[in-house]
Amino acid sequence: MEASLLPPPAVSHPNRADPVPFLAVSHDAGRTGAPIGLLAFLRWQREQTGCPVPSILRAPGPLAPDFAALGPCLVLRDTWLHRTRAGRRLLGRLPRTVADQTGRVLRFARAQQPAAVYSNTLTNGRLLASLAPLGAPVVSHAHELEYWIKRLGPENLRLTLQHTHHFIAAAEAVARNLRTNHGVDPAQLTVIHEHIARLPAPRDAATRNRERQRLGLPLDAFVIGSCGAEYWRKGRDLIPNLLRAVQRRLPDRSVRFLWIGRPGTPEEEQGLHHDLRLTGVAGAYTATGELPDPFASYTALDAFALLSRDDPFPLACLEAAAAGAPVVCFDDAGGMPEFTARGTGLSVPYLDVEAMAEGLARFAREPLQASALAACGRAEVARGHLPEQTGPRILEVLSQACPVRT
Repeated sequence: MEASLLPPPAVSHPNRADPVPFLAVSHDAGRTGAPIGLLAFLRWQREQTGCPVPSILRAPGPLAPDFAALGPCLVLRDTWLHRTRAGRRLLGRLPRTVADQTGRVLRFARAQQPAAVYSNTLTNGRLLASLAPLGAPVVSHAHELEYWIKRLGPENLRLTLQHTHHFIAAAEAVARNLRTNHGVDPAQLTVIHEHIARLPAPRDAATRNRERQRLGLPLDAFVIGSCGAEYWRKGRDLIPNLLRAVQRRLPDRSVRFLWIGRPGTPEEEQGLHHDLRLTGVAGAYTATGELPDPFASYTALDAFALLSRDDPFPLACLEAAAAGAPVVCFDDAGGMPEFTARGTGLSVPYLDVEAMAEGLARFAREPLQASALAACGRAEVARGHLPEQTGPRILEVLSQACPVRT
């Protein structure tokens, strides 16, 4: 049985005080999956206990005030040394302990008196080393696959493995990579699939039409959506060929593509729009930019295309499924086939744009099948991908990592 389908375990233990006081660590406060998921979990925890939830953010971002509203919050990399070119040059010459603000981190952490450290992502190796004098066990929540682990470098991985007592993997694909490529003991590894903050209200035709009018999308079009904040890894460069392939399969239907998320660099945007123009699909592409709450835009979609080359278990797919869109993803690109295998969508061979286009066109030709997949997707999110289901399981892992207190 898949881990996400198990009933939430009880969190109480003999000889242990519940809940376990923990310190949360986030790599930043941006509007990306890991910080958004962490914030949803911390809000749930605060609502359950009424206790402040302290956190350390390794970098600032738009979600920093939300973390600060939940408890004491230390935001790093938010000084003139980090914001200015001269400061960054100086940082490169300073001792690492100064650059990493090790003393500040440890003083803040000690003041919180945590029984455990909950490190959200595998990117926090150096900060975990700074926290080692606390003596608190560390649970690292892995949201990364091999591409990103390698990009972070061997030293970060070494420190993360050294200081982590237990890992939570965001998907079985993440757990398999940690076991196979990095020797993580299966006994130190728990799979808990990702969650989204809430289940949106069921959409209806009126809601869908209002959002399409707001976005300038035809009411009768077949609208494909995707979401992300990065370029190559998120597969935005595949959009022109995918759009053209779907249009070829649906010659009598208006087909549109909606990208929800922040734009790339000027060079990346220029390259994308160059390809959109020369493939003849520029008029069928719309981008929203980064949104504080994307749920309204998801209601405009007929289908969600996960174009990512490397994405452990993206929240965007869960959000789209919760809003009523069936999902198509690539095999071997992360954990989303674990979700579509439950009857919520389709998975196709890695980077096979033609196969993805065929799956999307099938949704347009067979709306009853698409509706059935969408209904199943929303039900799966409601059943296993909300903080009230995943939160107790995360707390259970944190509790089990702590020494028994008598």
